[in-house]
Amino acid sequence: MPCTDDCTKHRQEVCESVEWFRSYQGGVYFNRLGAHGYLLSAFSARRDLFHHEGKLIISHGGGRAEALHSREGKLMAYQASDQQANDKSIRALLSSYEQRRPIVLLIDDKYELFPYDLNSSNADYTYVALGNYLITRVWAERSTPKSSSESVIRYKFAFQWCHEQGEPWWHQSQPDHASFGFEQTDIGSTQRSAGITVRSCRFCRRASPLIYKQGWMCATPDCPEFWHLEDGTVLPEALNYSDSFLVLLKLPPAGCMDIRPLPPADSGTNGVTTSQEFTRGFHCRKCGRLSCRAKWEFWECFSCGDTYRVEGRLRLPNDLWKKMNLGFDRHKVHLDAGIVKSQFSQYRDNNMYGHSLTFILPNGRGRIHHVLGGPLLNKRANDIFRRYQEQAADGQISFRRWPIRTHKCRGDLLAQYFSHNGEWPVFRCSISRKYFMTSFCGSPQYVGGTDETVSFDEAPSAVMEALSLVQDRTSQVLGRGLTFNEILSAAYMQDQQMAGDVLVMEGLGVQQYYEHQVQPVDFRIAATARMIDPEGTTCMTKLTH
Repeated sequence: MPCTDDCTKHRQEVCESVEWFRSYQGGVYFNRLGAHGYLLSAFSARRDLFHHEGKLIISHGGGRAEALHSREGKLMAYQASDQQANDKSIRALLSSYEQRRPIVLLIDDKYELFPYDLNSSNADYTYVALGNYLITRVWAERSTPKSSSESVIRYKFAFQWCHEQGEPWWHQSQPDHASFGFEQTDIGSTQRSAGITVRSCRFCRRASPLIYKQGWMCATPDCPEFWHLEDGTVLPEALNYSDSFLVLLKLPPAGCMDIRPLPPADSGTNGVTTSQEFTRGFHCRKCGRLSCRAKWEFWECFSCGDTYRVEGRLRLPNDLWKKMNLGFDRHKVHLDAGIVKSQFSQYRDNNMYGHSLTFILPNGRGRIHHVLGGPLLNKRANDIFRRYQEQAADGQISFRRWPIRTHKCRGDLLAQYFSHNGEWPVFRCSISRKYFMTSFCGSPQYVGGTDETVSFDEAPSAVMEALSLVQDRTSQVLGRGLTFNEILSAAYMQDQQMAGDVLVMEGLGVQQYYEHQVQPVDFRIAATARMIDPEGTTCMTKLTH
């Protein structure tokens, strides 16, 4: 297969790297302005077409197609259903058609009409961008899915290659339009149907083109004569497109976008590199691969290993302080939760005093202690926050986005935060957006993420200082010495899913019966430590800053 840009292996890499396709599950990416990206994949309908060597593509997109979905751990086939003009994706495609706005088409390795086998050319070719296309014709038809005997209404879209891009990248040579056997036709407002027979329906009075060689029919779905020939008979299942309907139209310049993503932004005038734009993916200029940002210290191509680094300044705690409008100050307990809130207690840290609040869970399931910080008490946490940033920037702390195990996307799906995990025993770790679970075995080790293991003696100083702070505050509140055997450090950039305070969760029941979540605001670093003794007692403490 000829070489191309904008190729990738996992769907998340597309969604995080380009502006024109951010749909993790649907085949059409759109917003209020219309459709921007369109995925050609499996389950091609009858009369879908890859014509003129890909310069004219006909597809039945817009949702409601037959598909395979996982349910209770099993793959189940879902039948197709009628599409409607007011379906969101159909409406978006119609809007782009009416406004003559280009749409970027991409394919995956399940699209059977593409003349090349993506996987045989490169193991990293699962998704490939074709280029900018313009919708030149839209109509509705009845179609019987391959795995069903019942017909459904399908909206069909004819996408034509925008010639201002040059020749498609998969063409081995420069084809001559005349070799297709059709003349080009203008698409101007008064010449859209030039060369194509157009008739008005005697019932609904709406015009429809001659689409099939078998005869003219009304293409308006709500007309009683829809999908009937002029003699009243229903169109047969086997149909052939009229030659004139497949003519390549002469398109005016459509203002095509460059589908290649721009390099990641530099740090700008304020030096901040933890805003949302720095969570986006990376387009490798060497090999064309799209890659998610999986490492904190730089972007790295998943194929050739090329890197891209942007230097930024350290964030100060005062820069990130925000007053949140939550409807309560530090806590809120629902009346029917059965949770008992204690009075504030005082603890001492060197020559400074702080306060904590304890929540007793029902049925002996454990306790939650909220250890409050303050301007003086937080100095130690502020220093750790600075050290985390310094050591993450130079790679001492290997903050990584690790794949999560349970999701509905094709391919790997990385967590929405960067993490670095350490503990005394070797463990297996499953990380999701809301919680993590661990099981223990083996000898003392330090683990960074799920694939990197070093001895605890080689752990970065910021991690060990965070562990020390958590142990000190927890021991002061609980009134007994504790040694945690696991610590998970997580870094959240702006808008990723996750201040100076310490939250202690005491008891195995807290993990068995409750879920917990920290919702970060702007850039945050959180350190979560756990201690599990041989008798099964659990204590988990979280420090956020």
